[in-house]
Amino acid sequence: MKVNQTQLENLLELAATDLLILRSKNAIEELKRNPEHSEISQRLRASSASFLEANNKVETLQLELRRLETDVDLVEKRIVKDNASLRETSVVKNAQGIQHELKTLAKRKAELEDQELAIMEALGEAENEVAAASADRKLIEDELAAKTGELEAEFRKIASGLELTNSDRKQLADRIPAELLDVYVAKSKRGVPVGRLSHRECGACRISIGATALAEIMAKPADEIVTCPDCGAILVRV
Repeated sequence: MKVNQTQLENLLELAATDLLILRSKNAIEELKRNPEHSEISQRLRASSASFLEANNKVETLQLELRRLETDVDLVEKRIVKDNASLRETSVVKNAQGIQHELKTLAKRKAELEDQELAIMEALGEAENEVAAASADRKLIEDELAAKTGELEAEFRKIASGLELTNSDRKQLADRIPAELLDVYVAKSKRGVPVGRLSHRECGACRISIGATALAEIMAKPADEIVTCPDCGAILVRV
């Protein structure tokens, strides 16, 4: 297969373009795996779990407080009823029984009210925990949103550049003969497909070519494809 210098230069440009495309794709993958974004997301999950735990604690205490309030209400109603019965009875034995029950109810009411106070104190602390957890979660959410926006902007920038580079590559590849392009693609699967020969160094593998091999390369016609004896890349001699 015969080649001219323009085609070889196009191969070099194509290799540079493919390298740029590869770097852009790698950059996009790095954005997807951004460690800072992952770390913030992990903190948000932990903060959300803390908020949920604190909120569940509040709900449990509220439920317990409502139960105590119901019990107190029942005791108060019983006290009112017993007091009414005490005023109406003229039987000493019945009056004594009612008075005993009133003392028991008064003691029970005091115990329930003490429990109510303890629950209300615990509820206040739990509500403070919820407020603190909510504020912490909001800060992390804002931090995550800012980082996500930053990464999305960077992604759009890289993706836009990648789209243009792919378009340039297509135009460049269209200028290269199909047979030569097939050789380029085949060599690309094994490593860098093409490099400029600079003095004795292969631009693809950066290895200096021996004097004998170099003499053989330089002796070949300018329109003949030559390759690096070490890496097999197409060499551009000018």
